[in-house]
Amino acid sequence: MAINALIFGLLLQLAVQPAVAGSARMHLDVAPGVVAEAEYWPGSADRAAILVLHGFLQTHDFPTVRRLAEALADEGYNVLLPTLSLGVDRRRQSLPCEAIHLHSLEADVAELAAWSRWLVERAGKPPVLIGHSVGGVQLTALLDTHRELQFAGLILISLAEFDAEQNPEQLASLRARATADLARDPNAVAAYALSYCKRYVTTPAGLLSYLAWDSARLQDVLLRLDQPVTVIFGLSDDRIDAAWLASLGDAGVALRAVAGADHFFSSTHEFDLLDEVLDALSEVAHG
Repeated sequence: MAINALIFGLLLQLAVQPAVAGSARMHLDVAPGVVAEAEYWPGSADRAAILVLHGFLQTHDFPTVRRLAEALADEGYNVLLPTLSLGVDRRRQSLPCEAIHLHSLEADVAELAAWSRWLVERAGKPPVLIGHSVGGVQLTALLDTHRELQFAGLILISLAEFDAEQNPEQLASLRARATADLARDPNAVAAYALSYCKRYVTTPAGLLSYLAWDSARLQDVLLRLDQPVTVIFGLSDDRIDAAWLASLGDAGVALRAVAGADHFFSSTHEFDLLDEVLDALSEVAHG
């Protein structure tokens, strides 16, 4: 199915069963036989609408985003917490690297566009988009692809690119191999590497769709967004490119560093993360 057809053919429907206390489970028909799910907490009319996205191959139950979403809902915000389907019907478990991955960044963006439009309609206001790890890349790609989308701000937590685990030589070899594979047989699957996955089985087009979002492209889009962009990161995070983040800060992106926090804001640092997100939301609200 073409991506444009997918975008306009998506259908949202509210499930009757509650997910957890105070939330409702939402369903999104993304392809024949594939339904994506999210949880939604309706909040106060005077509070922002927020979409929170998980990291690579995870679900909305991943602790970093789950704890944050529930805490924001407790603060009265209108919070939508989706799980990208990645081509799996009602996906509720993280996917292993070694699984056969037939999803692409374009399909992820199509799902996010539908969720975002629904949240605008439901909450009656443009949402703040929050992404963890490479989820921030997917949200940035969303805003670049769908420039008509309304949003109030972008908060990127532990921002990392899909190619962050490869050195320049490895990345060049990976791109060249995938490009050659694409010309030879675009539908064939093979083992590549992507993000933290040393063995990632996918099509060459699927791989290249994610690798297209390198640090240069990401920075270009972030710096031309009209709404505020904030990056929150831990000073003990060994998965991020600190020098690149510093260059974003020099160019005007708001940076918030948390001493001692790792990539996932584990342990007591979850409270530090919440404080930083609440401060960033306050700045968005006050322009």
